Amino acid sequence: MTNQVADLQVETLRQDWRTFLSSRPDLGPADVAPYTVLSEIAVRHFLNGHIRGGREVCAEMKRVLGQALAGDVLESRGASRAVALAAAQPTPPERPTRRHAVYETQAVRRVAEVLDYCAQNATIGVITGEFGSGKTEAVRIWRANRGRKVDALVFEFDEFSASSKPDFTVALAALLGIETVPGTHAGGRMFRAVCDRLCEHQLLMIFDQCEAVRTRVVNIIRQLWDRSHESGVGVVILAAPVLMTRMLRSRVDDLGALSSRVGIWEQLPGLTKEEMAAILKAEGVAELDDDAFHLWWQSTNGSMRRLMRSIELLKSKHQDKRITTKTIAGVASKLWGMRARVEAA
Repeated sequence: MTNQVADLQVETLRQDWRTFLSSRPDLGPADVAPYTVLSEIAVRHFLNGHIRGGREVCAEMKRVLGQALAGDVLESRGASRAVALAAAQPTPPERPTRRHAVYETQAVRRVAEVLDYCAQNATIGVITGEFGSGKTEAVRIWRANRGRKVDALVFEFDEFSASSKPDFTVALAALLGIETVPGTHAGGRMFRAVCDRLCEHQLLMIFDQCEAVRTRVVNIIRQLWDRSHESGVGVVILAAPVLMTRMLRSRVDDLGALSSRVGIWEQLPGLTKEEMAAILKAEGVAELDDDAFHLWWQSTNGSMRRLMRSIELLKSKHQDKRITTKTIAGVASKLWGMRARVEAA
């Protein structure tokens, strides 16, 4: 069939997944599927060898495996350890938090434009960008500047709220200052309380890390907006590009209902060469060969997160030294997501 991939390529990809999963016993098909446009059953059948794998299945599995190996998705939380509790323990020192300088990139400007539009028009906006493109940071910058006068709420999904309607609703109610009721039976009561609170005043709800959110939870977001947008409530959804793919292709009624209500879509660009060069200059990275810059650019793949992490590592190891391709290769070998790109260069 024309839509089938060569058996050798499929088996190689399947074996690569088995090797990865053997090193991550905490993961299974249910964990992998939300990061693809495939169903959990399709992922499970592919991994078990029950389906040959067409072009779309193989492309999705290859894409997510690359992101997993880069540390962008399915990050390891480390092995759990038993800890003996002493009667009294000294308070651990606070870990210093370092924020890099604020850089107004194309991505930052586009996120601000969508947030402004959704706040002013009480509509739904969807912003997608690759992992590390700076979506979360752009929201923080907007709230500290243009968004200071906007009553906004930021909800960051985790593995529990992303898959449970009651957990999401109760957590959202707590952010809105509503007295919560524990237990799965309280979901409906909390949902109606949230709707009542949203209808009381104008608000912009920003939902982050939505790429792995289950459809039933996405439907709750849509229903909240349905009942409150006439009171001035807007919604902005931040996610990896896979969410937009699902929304455009989905045959599931819940996603179709949300897609039909979206007022503005924005797909963020990666960091441009010119932006990267300006950031390096601002960060004091001057002694840089042209070949080293090109290799560095390829390695970061437009990711602001990888760029800033590599700058921090480079400053700590090679301060005031000339930077060559060998230097970049050494830095990349210490960071997830850059090693494979350097080796391929």
